[in-house]
Amino acid sequence: MKIDIFVWSVVLVCAGLFILCDGLSAHWGKTGSDRSLGYVMLLSPISYGAFAIINTRLNLAVTGALVNTIVVAGAVLVGAIVFKEEVSSLQYVGIGLALIAVTVLNLS
Repeated sequence: MKIDIFVWSVVLVCAGLFILCDGLSAHWGKTGSDRSLGYVMLLSPISYGAFAIINTRLNLAVTGALVNTIVVAGAVLVGAIVFKEEVSSLQYVGIGLALIAVTVLNLS
C-alpha cells in the first residue's frame, strides 16, 4: 500500500473541517447561535476547497468515500462525546467496519 502523506494530510484536514461544520450546525440547530452558523459559513468553502485539492490526486469515487466515511465516524464521535447522544455497540461496530473500508479503498 502506497501512502501519500500529503493526500492523507489533506483528507484528514478536509474531514476534520466537515466534522467541525457538522458539530457547529448541530449547535446552531439546538441553540440558534448565530456565531455557530457564521463559522459554518466561513469554514464550508475551505472544506470544499480541501476536497477539490484531494481530487487533483485521487478520483471522485475514492475521495468521496474516504472523506465521507471519516466524516461519518467523526460525527458519531462528536454526537456521542459532545452532545451526549447514545450510540449502540452495534453502531460502533458499523463505524469500525467503515474505517476498515477506508483502509481497503486506499490499497492500490
